Amino acid sequence: RVRPAAGLAVLAAGACGAYDDVTGYSSGDTRRGFRAHLGALRDGEVTSGAVKLAGISAAALVAGALLKERPLDKLLAGVVIAGTAHGVNLVDVRPGRTLGAVLALGLPGLLGEGPGAELAAVAAGGAAAVLREDLGERTMLGDTGTHALGAALGAAVVAGGGR
Repeated sequence: RVRPAAGLAVLAAGACGAYDDVTGYSSGDTRRGFRAHLGALRDGEVTSGAVKLAGISAAALVAGALLKERPLDKLLAGVVIAGTAHGVNLVDVRPGRTLGAVLALGLPGLLGEGPGAELAAVAAGGAAAVLREDLGERTMLGDTGTHALGAALGAAVVAGGGR
């Protein structure tokens, strides 16, 4: 159940990030952050950021439900996965910041064994693979990459944790 759950979280986070990258950019929407998108939603406007927030959260909750047994653990797992996906995106302000954060958080997970270590290797390996291009400003992760890496890292934390 670990791989399908993690795959769902990573795929959904990447897809929602891609939607925001494409739609938010093409519409000229300059709003950034949870507060701006939730404020727009409160005023009846659905922004690409609000869609991203809802989509990633829903997928993370489903992934958490697949990964854990107890109802509270399912909820907390979803919060960890979604929170990590969004948290990693928040540090994406300069080249290399997101990838450095993913490496710093993911590499210690490689010291363990089992599915948590495997997922940490996926996140850290993905970050390492594109680090040179990102630092050289020849490419950028965008919300697509940052949210996908963050979801992989969150799934690693959940899969490697107890209970």
